[in-house]
This record gives sequence, C-alpha cells and structure tokens, in this order.
Amino acid sequence: MKLLLAIDDNPAALARALTLAGQWDATLNGLFVIDATWDVFTGHDWLSGCNARIGFLEYMEALETEAAVTAARMFKEQTVGIPGELLIATGDVADEIRKESQNGYDLLILSNPFRRGLEVMRDTIAKVVKNPACDVLLVRKGD
Repeated sequence: MKLLLAIDDNPAALARALTLAGQWDATLNGLFVIDATWDVFTGHDWLSGCNARIGFLEYMEALETEAAVTAARMFKEQTVGIPGELLIATGDVADEIRKESQNGYDLLILSNPFRRGLEVMRDTIAKVVKNPACDVLLVRKGD
C-alpha cells in the first residue's frame, strides 16, 4: 500500500497518516508544495515593475522556502522507521497535489480545510477531489 500526505500546518493529518502507515505497513510519502502563484495573485497592473511588488514576491518566496524547511524537518522527525520520502514541488498547490496523486498511490491524505500558501483563500479540496486518481481521506484540524 502506498500513501500520499499533502503537507500543510495541520499536525492531525500527519498523525493520521502515520497511524495508517503503521497499521497497513504502508509506504508514506509526504508532499510539500511551494506555492509559486503569488505573482498571479498580485496581478500584473501598474505595480508590476516597481520595487514594492518585487520586494513582496521576494518576501513571499523566502517565507515559502522557510515553510518548506520546517515541513521537511517535521516530516523526517515524525516518520523515522516508516518507509517513504519527502517530496517537494513548486507550482500551483492543488495542481501539484493532483499530479503527484496520479503516481500509483492508494490513498491521498490531506487536511480539511487545507492551509498551504494561497490555498487558505482557495477551495483546494474541491480541486483535488474532483475526479481523484485514488481514494482521498480528509482530516479535520485537531483541537
């Protein structure tokens, strides 16, 4: 059995993925997506060439990189002894999750609501579960 965890800031999703991987003797891959859609979010208006827009995009890139490092450290610490790997992709978060989930996984595990990058303002769940390539488990945010 092969599991894919879409990583966000919900520790309950990681805990559920770890439990299932242990119970089913499964491989658990974690996917962290660096959101590369901030330039689309800011638009291409008259500010496109100014330093404020460029500075904002550099700031967001630094935050995304820092979040990727934190996620990688947490995933590696929590998954010691469980077969699998951490995957890091860059792009549209929902598109990258859908693309990776088509690589022979039995189950995709993700938080509901999913909170990664600009996905806090988008309906990631609707995009990901529309015609999914595998079963999907949605995990509520823990208390």
